[in-house]
Amino acid sequence: MTAMQLYVWGPILNVASIDPKCVVIESYLRLIKQEYDIVYCNDPQMSPTGELPLLKDKQVWVAGVDRILNHLMKRGKDANEGLSEEQRAEYVAYSSLAQEKLYDCMLYSWYADSTNFIQCIRPTYADLLSFPSRYIVPIQLKKTAKARLSKYNVEITADDVGLPNNEKEELKDLMKSGWHQMYSIARDTYGILNTQLSDRDYMFGDRPSTLDCVVYGYLALHVYPNLPHGRLQHIITTEYPKLTEYCNRMKDLLFKEENNPKEAEASDDVPSVWRTFKNNPVVFVHTVKDDFMSYMGKKNDKPEKSQEQIEFDRKRIWSIAGAVTFFLGYVIYNGILSISIIDDEEEGEFYEDNDNVYEDDE
Repeated sequence: MTAMQLYVWGPILNVASIDPKCVVIESYLRLIKQEYDIVYCNDPQMSPTGELPLLKDKQVWVAGVDRILNHLMKRGKDANEGLSEEQRAEYVAYSSLAQEKLYDCMLYSWYADSTNFIQCIRPTYADLLSFPSRYIVPIQLKKTAKARLSKYNVEITADDVGLPNNEKEELKDLMKSGWHQMYSIARDTYGILNTQLSDRDYMFGDRPSTLDCVVYGYLALHVYPNLPHGRLQHIITTEYPKLTEYCNRMKDLLFKEENNPKEAEASDDVPSVWRTFKNNPVVFVHTVKDDFMSYMGKKNDKPEKSQEQIEFDRKRIWSIAGAVTFFLGYVIYNGILSISIIDDEEEGEFYEDNDNVYEDDE
């Protein structure tokens, strides 16, 4: 096993991963020629923050695309090394644009379009997930998309309402709920990126940089999935052919079969919510308490954490709380767990475990 492991959603829909953030990090590791093993875990609960991608670098665990990029850059693996100060500033702006607008448009196409969701997206996640997650996660993702897209006044109908009688009726509904607005946003974003690309091979010239990994990661899920209603795919391939050629160039450069990493099993020390809870529930509870006290700003004897670490802890707390709630609800509902009353004087045994090492952006 190599010193570095990457945990991601698996490849599907003609893309390296169903999650653009996972595509970004895998593209980056390939670009900087970093040797790594890949774990197609398809389970965000393997991450302490409940999000993929998750990177293990020796004994350090780093979760989330921005945090992983910062971690690698700090260790001298910087694909922006040759950029000027102006280009570095532009990288931040274009990267933010891609991560917000391209992602929102993808979510709209996947979840607001009932045909795409029912015929393709939901079954695709079901193929990647095991029971009972395959029935739960797609609905959770749809609810998350609904909340994220609310800033555009987009309506996403409840699941399992059935397919529309015909596409004309669905288009009318989509128009009422912001269809034109979202696809206008897609065109505007494509246009900005197309202008930046111009006649170059890559965003900043003849050499790819971090920005290319970010833009490709999000554009790939517009270009390559063959959805029943492939409107994003149609717009970008017919109206912005340079961006399509750009994606193909990035794919040919980074994702040749001979460059594929070795698939690996999950590490024994992966800091997952489930593993921690199962192996050591007492330490799990104490960890949640410590994280909560830290996030709420309670004084303790530990060194003050940076804002980035506090944000990491916040995500970890909500991930743990959600996972435990779902787990307990599921096992109690299905009769797997029975609850008995224990004498107040009975004392449990407490034991401790070694903590995992987490990346601190300080």
